[in-house]
Amino acid sequence: MDNGGKTGGRPSRWLRRLARGAGSLVAGFWLFIAVLGAVKGTEPWTVETSILMGLIIASAGSVAVGWWREGVGGALLIAVAVAHSTFAYFAAGHNKGLAMAVSGGPFLVVGLLFLASRWERRRDG
Repeated sequence: MDNGGKTGGRPSRWLRRLARGAGSLVAGFWLFIAVLGAVKGTEPWTVETSILMGLIIASAGSVAVGWWREGVGGALLIAVAVAHSTFAYFAAGHNKGLAMAVSGGPFLVVGLLFLASRWERRRDG
């Protein structure tokens, strides 16, 4: 069946668009927070700050890879989600579960959406 040169069916396109939009919003939010923290600059630069900046850059890069290759980007985002949650567990004083869910949860969902889009496209194709 010819679908006009578009890759994948309707569900895979919908999943891909959802993953791209949500991933861009989440990564953009983290980048915005990082820029605000750097501009305001009230806290000194520590090892914890360096790790968080590395995670933010890795998450934005993983979303960018997901725009290009859903499978690779989805796998990278799941790894970044685990890293964000692990970091939040050790950095949070109280409510460790909430900190883990807020920092790693959105990236986990976006990574799974990218992988679902890839799986659906391969199934259709």
